[in-house]
Formats: sequence, C-alpha cells, structure tokens
Amino acid sequence: MINEHCTVNEGLVTLDTEASRLKELLDAGFVQIALGLGAEPMQFPPLLKVLDVDSLDYFRNFPQLPLAVSATNSAALNEKRNSEQNLRWAEVSHDCLVNASHILPPAACYAVYIHHRESSVGDLKAVTTIANCFRNETHYVGLKRLKSFSMREIVFIGEMQPVTQALSFARDQVRELASRLRIDTRLENATDPFFDPNSTRAVTQRLFPTKQELIYDDLAIASANFHRNFFGERFGISSTKGQVAYTACIGMGLERWIHAVLAVNSDNMEKAVDSLEEYVAQETPPCRSLPVASPVSA
Repeated sequence: MINEHCTVNEGLVTLDTEASRLKELLDAGFVQIALGLGAEPMQFPPLLKVLDVDSLDYFRNFPQLPLAVSATNSAALNEKRNSEQNLRWAEVSHDCLVNASHILPPAACYAVYIHHRESSVGDLKAVTTIANCFRNETHYVGLKRLKSFSMREIVFIGEMQPVTQALSFARDQVRELASRLRIDTRLENATDPFFDPNSTRAVTQRLFPTKQELIYDDLAIASANFHRNFFGERFGISSTKGQVAYTACIGMGLERWIHAVLAVNSDNMEKAVDSLEEYVAQETPPCRSLPVASPVSA
C-alpha cells in the first residue's frame, strides 16, 4: 500500500497526490498545536554555516552525518571535463570543489537558536518552523529512514519551568493527534543527540532523562527534547534578568507520520484524511496555563 503512494530511491522520496495532501494536512495539524501554544511561525535559510554548527561540537560528535554544500572550482572542473569528454559523470570529485562553508541542516531547530543568538527572550519564547533536513545515514529504509526528510518543530526558549511545561503540553497534544489517526504510540526515554555521549551532560541525561520519543511500532515519529541550557550557553541566549535561557523542542518527521498513517489506515485512507481535515478546521484555543510568549529583544 505504501508503494502505491510514494517512490523511494537511495533515501530520496517522491510522494503522489494523496500522500502530498496527507503531508500537508499533518503539518497543518502540528501548526495548529504550535499556534495554540502561542508559537510564532518562522522560516529560515536552507543552509547552516559550518562555523555555527561547529560551535555545537556537531562535527566532533557526529562526523558521519553532515552533508556539506560546496561550490565548484570552475578552473579545475573545466580542465577535468575537457580531459574526460567521452565520460558521463555520476559525481563531482573533491578536487573540483572548493572548501565547504555551509552544510545542509540535520534538524530544523538549529536555525532557531542561531537566529536568537545574543538576544533576550523573557519567560518563554515559542517558535515553529519546518525544514528539509538531511543526514548521511549508513542505510535508508522506505519512509522510515531517509537522506532528505521534512521536519516540523516547535521550539521553546526561556525560563526552565515554562519551557518544560510547554514541551509537556505539546508532547501530549501531538500524541493525542496520533491517537485520533488510530496510531497507537508509546513514550520511551532516549539519549539526547545534542550532547556528547561521554560528557557530564550525557551522564546527567541518563540519570534524569530529558529526551522522549513517541514510538509507533518500532519507529520514532516524534521526539521531545529538553536541552537544559546547552544552546543558551553556546549562543548567548538569555531569559530574564540576564540568566542563561533553557531550551526545548519537539520535532515531527512528516514522512514517518505518513508511513504510520498509511500502515494503520490502509483500509480507509479517506477516513484518515477526513479526520485530519476536521482537526485542522477546528479552532484551537491557546493553552491559558502557559505564560504569554515574550517578544525577542533586538
């Protein structure tokens, strides 16, 4: 059934009309949750600077995952192309490229923290964004594990209590949406990928779990992460009275949700679409128990 709605080749997916509509509605549902939390929709550049990502120790902790973006060295490329006129290229060799100063984003939330560098956000700042994300995995499996995938995230920055409270509410709302789609899920504690697995933070993480995954079958379709003040420290983000801000995010991989919806609702795809349309059409009231998001200081 899944193959009827998508084609996957080497970790890259093409969706048909029905699956594209499903993806659109799923994202609209997550945006509905985000808006109920007072999140501001934002759109960020499609590339991240190597300098910014390196400040997070990403290349040291995950050297296998980044996909770098490089321009071509025109002189070297022309010389090689002229010397291999009868050959068809399947790749551009490294000697025809200049050094890469950017990478493709491995997650949507990085750009949010970079954008708020050296700013003050008050008690709670909520942002939602979507990005095409890229990871150089060892292998790819249908819609479950892709080289390029879409991630909708809701990000919270501010004081610890309102940040964790907002994250908990968002997690419960996302799980409720899964239940509405007949997707039976469970919550599991997991290791936080933002931290060095051998660091003091990681040890604390194992004692006091700050990452939970929403699991359908054996697949994580959402991840709720509390990063403590990791990003606040690295990017100089403050909350109130100059204190280092805490951050959290919940991310939903849209293609993984499509996989789950198609697997569970293969007998009645129209019912799943109708349920999503009904969910998106309803007016979602804000969560009154949470602080109002503060504007970002210039």
